[in-house]
Formats: sequence, structure tokens, C-alpha cells
Amino acid sequence: MPWSAPLIAVEFLTPLRLRHVERWDDRTFGASLGWFPAVGFGIGVLMLLLDRGLEHLLPGGPADALLLVALALVTGGLHLDGVADTADGLAVQGDRATRLGVMSEGNIGPAGVMSLALVLLVQWSALASLEPPLRSAAIVLAPGLARWSIAPVAALFPPARPRGIGHALQEGIWPSAAPVAAAFAFGASLALFGAAGLVLPLVAAVAALIVAAAVARMLEGVTGDTFGACIEISQAAVLLAFVAAGQHGWLCPTFLT
Repeated sequence: MPWSAPLIAVEFLTPLRLRHVERWDDRTFGASLGWFPAVGFGIGVLMLLLDRGLEHLLPGGPADALLLVALALVTGGLHLDGVADTADGLAVQGDRATRLGVMSEGNIGPAGVMSLALVLLVQWSALASLEPPLRSAAIVLAPGLARWSIAPVAALFPPARPRGIGHALQEGIWPSAAPVAAAFAFGASLALFGAAGLVLPLVAAVAALIVAAAVARMLEGVTGDTFGACIEISQAAVLLAFVAAGQHGWLCPTFLT
């Protein structure tokens, strides 16, 4: 994996620019996928610090809404845009080329608005339901596991276009990006929860694969917008898994309580 992979991951997944803008070939950019979960965990740590600061200032509902606002700002709204564009593309009546054209335009339509509202509602309601000892761990882990979830998507589904993010990620995922991403995701879950925590990366992956399968059925592949949608929906699925775990007591964090 190129030495630049962590920097590319940070600069792609956040608005941070740590050096002069550079252009990378598809394989080099795709190799940065291995570091996507690590960047996600870093974002989660920032969200946890904000959550700790807000808990003494605001009640739970508004504080959780501000967490989602901050998360959107830290990521530049990149993945939410993917949710909207994917929904608009799949909702349009037409052939594959028409759907891809709608997704490329980036003008949000009714399906995009509805999908954004539903995804954010699920994420907000899950956050509002999370309580100690799982809340802190969920806030840190969910962004990282959501970003890991696109690794199996890139490995299993072809790109819908001959160039672009979907093509680049598939070009660079092997030999090292996929194993490194999995190591981050499963390693963090194991460290926090022991063997029981290994189900969490699987939840994220299954949610992403369901989205990707639905998209690939209509587009004969996946796009960069698909990856954004997979991240947001996987994040919602992981948060819901934490809520369910809290209700049934099958996860107990070793730290971050």
C-alpha cells in the first residue's frame, strides 16, 4: 500500500487538506480504502468529544441532532449526497444510461429528499436511544465500521462506469486495502467488545451489500454515489445494532463507557 494512502483517505473523507492538491492514479487512490475505517474512527472520537461537551448544555434530542450536523460538516456532506443521488437515480423511469445521467447531475429530487430524511431520522432516533455503557462506544465505532463496509462492496461489485470513484476503489482494493480495512474494523470491534463485537462489522457489511445489490441490479454496477449511500445506511444499521444490544444486554464494552 502506498505511503500516501492515509493522507489520501483523510483528504477524501473530510474537508481537511494537509498538503497541495495532487492527482492520483486510480490504483493509488483505491489503495487508500484500507485507511477509511481508521479515518472513520478518528471522526468518531471527535463526535464523542462533542457529545461529552453537549451533555451538560442541552437535552438529549437537540444534542443528538447537533451531533449529526457536526458529522455532516466533518465529512463535507459527501455521503449524504450519495444517498440523495442514488435514490434519485433509482427512482427515475428509464434505462441504465438515464439513471446514471440523473445521478451525475446532482440535482436533488423528491426521492433524494425523502431518502435523506428517512436515513437521518433513523440515525437520530438511534442516537437518542443510546445510553451508557454503549453510547460512547457506538459514537466512536459507527463511523469507522460504516466506512469499512464499502470494502466488501468494492470487492464484490463491478463499477457502473469505466472511470470515477467506483472504478478507482475497485482498481486499488487488492492486494492490501481490503485486508487492512478489515483488520481495522474487526480489530477495533474485538478490542472493545471481545468476540461478541465481531458481529458489528458484519452488520455494517450486510447493510452495505444489500444497498449495493439493489443498485447493481439496475445499473449493472456501483458508483461513487453508491458507496456514499452504503456508508450512511451502514452507519444507521450499526447504530440500530447498538440499540438492540443495549436492550438485550449482549454487548459490554471494555472501555469507552
